Amino acid sequence: MPGAKRKKRTNAPRAKDVPSPPLNPLRTGMPALDSIVGVKEFKKGKKVYRLIQTNEVDEYEQPLAKAKGKKRHA
Repeated sequence: MPGAKRKKRTNAPRAKDVPSPPLNPLRTGMPALDSIVGVKEFKKGKKVYRLIQTNEVDEYEQPLAKAKGKKRHA
């Protein structure tokens, strides 16, 4: 078609090829280092999200109840 322009191809890395930046534990709002239990990454569309699991409990939250199992008789 006359006048149609093609997009230039670049050798820039794609979003899925770019590693996510390292976790910065000293950033404002981050939990204490000793309370981080795990970090999971997941993708939704083109965005990558990090879920930081901690063992911290806020004062308004109830601690998790331990699972009840069979009682052992000694």
